[in-house]
Amino acid sequence: MLQAFAKHNKMMKDCSTGKGFDRHLLGLSLIAKEEGLPIPELFTDPLFSKSGGGGNFVLSTSLIGYFRIQGVVAPMVHNGYGFFYHIRDNRFVVACTAWKSCPETDAEKLIEQIFHAFHDMIQLMNTAHL
Repeated sequence: MLQAFAKHNKMMKDCSTGKGFDRHLLGLSLIAKEEGLPIPELFTDPLFSKSGGGGNFVLSTSLIGYFRIQGVVAPMVHNGYGFFYHIRDNRFVVACTAWKSCPETDAEKLIEQIFHAFHDMIQLMNTAHL
C-alpha cells in the first residue's frame, strides 16, 4: 500500500507540472486544428475514444489538491462519473456526480463503495503496524 501511495503522489506531481498524458494529446489535437493540419490518425482511431481520449473518460477524476476548495465536475460521458477529491490533514473530501438519466450509474453507491475501501485500507494499515 505504501508503494501505491508513493506512485499516486508521483503521478499527482507529474500531472500538476504538465505531465498528464491527456493534456498533451488535447494540445496536439488543438494545434492541428488551429494550423489547418489533418487530424492525426490517433485521434480518429475508435480505440482512442474507447480508452477515454477526446473527452470520453468513463471515470473523470480530479485531485483538487491540498487547499480548501469546493467544486464538482460533471461526467464526461452519459454512463460515467465525475469525481473531485482533495486531501486534508486528517481526511479526504470527495464529490461524485453521475447523470440521473443513466440507469447504469449511481454516484451514491460508488461513494459508499469508496468509503468501504478507505475503511478497509485504514484497517489494513492499523493491523500492519506501519
